[in-house]
Amino acid sequence: MKRIGAWMFLALLLTLVGEWYGRCYGCLEEERIGLLEIQSLIDPHGFSLRHWVDNNSNCCEWPEIKCDHTTRRVIQLSLFGERDFNLGDWVLNASLFLPFKELQSLDLGWNGLVGCLDWLVGWCLMSIILL
Repeated sequence: MKRIGAWMFLALLLTLVGEWYGRCYGCLEEERIGLLEIQSLIDPHGFSLRHWVDNNSNCCEWPEIKCDHTTRRVIQLSLFGERDFNLGDWVLNASLFLPFKELQSLDLGWNGLVGCLDWLVGWCLMSIILL
């Protein structure tokens, strides 16, 4: 009976340590790199996205980002009005978002996006796009 209790305690301990380790480690590296690439285009001077830093920090804790607690993947990215309008128009390169395999919500409103087709103007003006 003592052995079963000891095994149960060990299993619980390993589960808690694994959960703790996953949360501390943060988002996936490919997504963190992708976010830093987006930051360099939207906020090259580091004004509005200054909390997005390249020091192996947990990007799930950065403002404007929400991650899935289980997979640690970015599921929501809110960039409404984050781009400096002094940079001019922004022609969106959709491949920037390829690292985000589980992205469910993307907010790019009020960022000076251009290049939308007339029949897509409704999509271009929407601030939140659910994927």
